Amino acid sequence: MENKKNKVLMCCLGPETHNRGMILVSTILKEEGMEVIYMGNTTAENALKAATEEDVQVVGVSSLSGAHLRTGKQLIDLAKKQGCDKSIAFVIGGVIPPNDVHTLKEMGFYDVCVSGAVREKVAAIIKEAAQSVH
Repeated sequence: MENKKNKVLMCCLGPETHNRGMILVSTILKEEGMEVIYMGNTTAENALKAATEEDVQVVGVSSLSGAHLRTGKQLIDLAKKQGCDKSIAFVIGGVIPPNDVHTLKEMGFYDVCVSGAVREKVAAIIKEAAQSVH
């Protein structure tokens, strides 16, 4: 039996206006054979709606604005409220201070990719996250 292709939704939440990192990560994931749905800037509500409708395994959030704790909490809290926190893994990356990594994982993020993460590490994290919900 062939494994289901990993499907990832990529987005920015809240006041985010930078998309270069998200475009780069989306390209890396496509090159690794994953199906990527690129949403760009959106709300937590719209990201979860699309993730559910598209049956993704992972939601990847890009955060370069410094709002990762606030927007990350909004996303994870809503996912828990909607009951999709067990069927979708959440990964956040971007300009995230090392001191915030533990807090984000405690919130419910599967993993955190800090600035400077190499392509192999990012792809491996997304693949592991996808497998965690199969």
